[in-house]
Formats: sequence, structure tokens, C-alpha cells
Amino acid sequence: MSALAPALSGCIPFGDPEGPGASGVVSLGDGVSTSGLTTLRVRAIPASGEPFDEDDPQFTDPAFAPEDGWLTVNERLDGLTFPHPYEVGDVVGTTDKQRWRLFAWLSAADVDVDSDAPSSGEPYGTITFDVDECGSGFDGYCTVTEGVNVTIDKVAP
Repeated sequence: MSALAPALSGCIPFGDPEGPGASGVVSLGDGVSTSGLTTLRVRAIPASGEPFDEDDPQFTDPAFAPEDGWLTVNERLDGLTFPHPYEVGDVVGTTDKQRWRLFAWLSAADVDVDSDAPSSGEPYGTITFDVDECGSGFDGYCTVTEGVNVTIDKVAP
């Protein structure tokens, strides 16, 4: 076996890597209420590198294709308590984007309605995070970044 170790050390692992993503908790800021709202939504898109402008928030980035982001996680607010755990991302695979922006918002639309951004007047929060490099055997970035906690404390214009 010891003779095989040097030969195996350069081998590519079998299978696909854990997909890129983020996990953490969503909290509500002071004065934020779920009253009149029905859905918690969590979404991540590649970060543009530009500072986030709360006066003119961009919830999508035209420099990236829609498929560059991860599917929005939608949960009914009925029975949810905050802080609330979440996880968003791809199950397997890699991304060539290291820096991401996470959005969490409370929506008045039903959980089955597709939404990529909060509507005017809906409370939201945002944070950026980095996905780790995959390491040997895979190019790009992968695995779930833990501890990406976001507070819903802003209101969409």
C-alpha cells in the first residue's frame, strides 16, 4: 500500500464535488414584522464587485446570466420563527464565481409565485460571502459556505 500512495496522490477524486452554496440564519431587524406577508425568500447571485446601494438596490446583475444564480428558496411564513435557518445553492458541481451576494426577503406573494427580487415596500436583507476553492481534482469554487447570516432590516424602494 505504501508504494501506491505516491501514485494515488495525483489522482482526480471520483464523483462530483459538493455544490457551491450558503447556509446560516435569517433574522428580523428591529421593527420588521411578518404581518401581511406570506413567504420568506432566499436567493444568491454572483456579486458584481460594486458597493451595494441601498437607495438604488440591484437585486440582479445584468453582467451575469440568470442561470448563474441559484434557485430561490421559498418558505411559507406560517409557523416559522426567527432567527430561521436556511440553505441555498447547488447540490453538486462547481462555479467559476467566488464572491456572491445573498438576499433574503419577506414577500406578500404566495410561495408558488416565482420572484427574483423583493417588490416595492417588502423588507429585505443582504450580505456578500465567498465560496471556497474546490481544491485538488476540481477547478473553481464549491462547497457550502456556513455562517452566512443575514438580517432583514431594509425596505425595497
